[in-house]
Amino acid sequence: MKKTSCDIAVIGGGAAALAFSVMVKGRKVTLFEKAPRAGKKLLATGNGRCNLTGLGVSPADYNVPDFVRPVLDAFPPFAAVEFFRGIGLLTRVSSGRVYPYSECASSVLDVLLAASRENGAETVTGAEVTEVRPAGDGFVLTVRMTDGEGSRTEKVGANNVVLATGSPATSGSDSLALFAALGHKVRPFVPSLVPLKTDRESVKGLGGVRVKCAAMLAGRREEGEILFRDYGLSGILALDLSAAVARGEAAAGDSVVLDFMPELTESEVATWIASRDGDVERVLRGAFHSRLAERIAWRAGLTLRDIPDAAAVARAVKHYTLTLEGTLDASQAQVMSGGLSTECFDAQLASCIVPGAYAVGEALDVDGLCGGCNLQWAWASAYAAAGALSRG
Repeated sequence: MKKTSCDIAVIGGGAAALAFSVMVKGRKVTLFEKAPRAGKKLLATGNGRCNLTGLGVSPADYNVPDFVRPVLDAFPPFAAVEFFRGIGLLTRVSSGRVYPYSECASSVLDVLLAASRENGAETVTGAEVTEVRPAGDGFVLTVRMTDGEGSRTEKVGANNVVLATGSPATSGSDSLALFAALGHKVRPFVPSLVPLKTDRESVKGLGGVRVKCAAMLAGRREEGEILFRDYGLSGILALDLSAAVARGEAAAGDSVVLDFMPELTESEVATWIASRDGDVERVLRGAFHSRLAERIAWRAGLTLRDIPDAAAVARAVKHYTLTLEGTLDASQAQVMSGGLSTECFDAQLASCIVPGAYAVGEALDVDGLCGGCNLQWAWASAYAAAGALSRG
């Protein structure tokens, strides 16, 4: 069995791992990435556009705001923009969301990989870390190396270890067991920022229809775009609401309430409907997609050919209620809620249980809403750990 050594061993080769390898100063970093290439998951973010951060991202967007606050204060969204500018990435802002100027996630990955190499970091792909064990003042990692010639196991010594393996969302993996074995508490991963499954009757015939609206679930109210699917709801608004499910604030059987005219009161909607002549179809056709108008009429106990009951239609418009049945699985999730308990880490993301061990990104039990929150956490957490581990 081959034995080697390195200075800082980073387990993972995704967004947070690569950013850490660029930010750390005066230390040699080795990234161990299980996949054949580093950063693959980053290419899928933002539907391939890569929403780097959001100018309005705040601690309130996360499940553990008090833990996140000092980390974001030290590396806020504008610092992320400056970091990427410093490594050669030009950005643009759209509705407060920051994207690479090319609007291609590959541009982000390209500059990170180049900057990582320039900072002296080494990336070893096809390298799955299967065990982390404290040894003296450092650690010994068991690494399964896979290449065209097969697999072999190596022991790698390291002065420090950083867990940056992300989560099983989309194409990621779950490596929390590596630190759980060291005594860290873990909350199992569950899908977040993921489409919602609802009762089928409420979405019947609406597959593919998009609508701007407000939505309420378990006391959470959000505004944005809903995309109806045959199984339920997608779109940014539904993804943000799914965080309530992931965090245990909502569950199957709860009601999702859509408000299709959030800028008007129910009384104002009723007055508008009463002021118009004709059947339900004629009244609603100028405001809603024809298929949505049909579902609104159905919810009001009417058909499109009936003369509208203004109060009933207004209530259906303002309180279109669906029954939550759950969410889609991790393969459809943008992030996962869960991870290593933040109680076990300090503000620099150093383990309070095992000296010399750190965790960054999604490996920690930190999840945010849409709009660049989760990549902002990747950059900010990488900065915190890199600051703690830099020399000089």
